[in-house]
Amino acid sequence: MQFELVKDILLSDTLVPDIFLSDIMPRLSPESVKVYLYCLFLSKYNKEARPEDLAAKLDMSLDSVKAAFIILEQEELILRTGNVVSLTDIKEKALSKFYRKKTTSDINPSQQQIQVNIKRNQCIDSINKMFFQGLMAPGWYAAIDNWFSTFRFDEDVMVSLFKFCYDNNALNIKYVEKVAITWSNHGITNHWELEKYMVACERTKEIGKTIAKALRLGKKLTAYEEKYLETWLNEYGYDMPIIEEALKLTVGKTTPFKYAHNILTNWNKEGIRNFEQLKAYLEASSEKRNKSRVQKGKIAHRDNFQQHQYDDDFYDNLEKLSIIGKDEN
Repeated sequence: MQFELVKDILLSDTLVPDIFLSDIMPRLSPESVKVYLYCLFLSKYNKEARPEDLAAKLDMSLDSVKAAFIILEQEELILRTGNVVSLTDIKEKALSKFYRKKTTSDINPSQQQIQVNIKRNQCIDSINKMFFQGLMAPGWYAAIDNWFSTFRFDEDVMVSLFKFCYDNNALNIKYVEKVAITWSNHGITNHWELEKYMVACERTKEIGKTIAKALRLGKKLTAYEEKYLETWLNEYGYDMPIIEEALKLTVGKTTPFKYAHNILTNWNKEGIRNFEQLKAYLEASSEKRNKSRVQKGKIAHRDNFQQHQYDDDFYDNLEKLSIIGKDEN
């Protein structure tokens, strides 16, 4: 015997996994979401539909439907083989990230590793409660575990990472990972290194505002300009008085930041480390320029000497005087 549940489409439902709503949907375009949900509906009834049919049904252009299919393939939500579109089981895919087959097992983990695991689990639980109200999607667990291993962050840094992104209204995996990479590139692994970095960032931000105001930029510094500024402050060790001296020389320049960077780089190569050394360097340079101008002026004066021009009357009178002198002798 065969048992069937007959249900009118008006009374039926299409199930959407929560992991799609929490982890995947936020990074998809609206068109891709529409196409995916409709594909779920069609697959439930084993229906056939051409891209043109989806475009008409969803009030989308054909190009938008095709672009949505490409995005869904990139996200590994669908698999296209010829004219067949298969929807992947995203719950099974997520589950496989947590339970990987092991060829060997650590029967007796060290006490230290046990303590590390306990601390990390407590950290993840805190992140779940603080930033997700206890509803953190499964994808986050795999990501956090990977970041612990890749970046060697301690638990305090990991919580601070989520707080930073939460405060910036950017609590998604891609953005959090981007910030994590930046912190790791600055050698941050513990709370003290992070605090030192944050102080440096705040200092850079405040000085950036002062410079933007001095140059009348009328906007925040770009990423490239901030990179220049970080070099001046952190690599060259220059403070605002030295930077201001360089900015004074950028008046009328179309690219003041780049011009100032060249000046400060030259000063750094000259071994200038503080404002007193800079003053001595500028005074010596000024004296050298003045001497050079004086020397050039003397050479120019000698070369430009105008010889007096004498006419014929002068030479006639000179000859008469010479004859008179002979007669007198």
